[in-house]
Amino acid sequence: MWLRMIPTGLGMSTRTTFGDDQTETAHTLTFTLHLAGQDRLKLETGEVFQNPAYASVRGNKKEIFAHLNVRPASDERDPSHTNNMRYFEAVTGDDYGSPPSIHFEVSAPASDYSLLLNNIRGGILPSLVTVGLRHNLHDKGSPVKYDYAPDGSMMIWDNAAQQNRRVDVESIELHYRLIGDADDDDGEGANPPTAKASIDAASIAIVAKLAELEKAFVKGNGLIVTVVIIACAVLFFARH
Repeated sequence: MWLRMIPTGLGMSTRTTFGDDQTETAHTLTFTLHLAGQDRLKLETGEVFQNPAYASVRGNKKEIFAHLNVRPASDERDPSHTNNMRYFEAVTGDDYGSPPSIHFEVSAPASDYSLLLNNIRGGILPSLVTVGLRHNLHDKGSPVKYDYAPDGSMMIWDNAAQQNRRVDVESIELHYRLIGDADDDDGEGANPPTAKASIDAASIAIVAKLAELEKAFVKGNGLIVTVVIIACAVLFFARH
């Protein structure tokens, strides 16, 4: 079973442990995620993991959010014990509280982690994260399963029992969008250009028009041509 998710936030933490013999430093990249497109993961505890854009339409009031922690694998740590999806119930106290959440823990080979970190430092961020969960289609006792949707967009996680609150992660894929596409991963079409992009495009067009009128400015009356240039600029912005 695969969960296709969109990263909406990114953080990085570094923890240094001082020992008698040596000092150890651990790095973690943390992505905030929501499901892509119209996929839904319904939890037995009542929450729904989905794209927030569809929450109001579906009337789901108990949304749940997810985080993906990616760490470099170490020789002392067995990756088989760290690659999993876990459910954490809400915690409340007198002066603190946290909502229920889903956490993906992934231990990546050092070389893969370094590549991911270098991409992020260079401004290349993942546009889609696909996590493969351990799932047996014919095993009725599997905690994650597909629901009635024929396209596989509806999934169920029987997470009420403590032993089902941890599901093994078998694979993870990070996808990058290097060149703009007509459709985004949420299936809602390309994002509209930003205001700055529109202004930049208008400025380029006006500069080109100024270059065309430069000769006319030299030959004709400067005041008249200046009025024409201003009128062209106003007309261009009015149309855009």
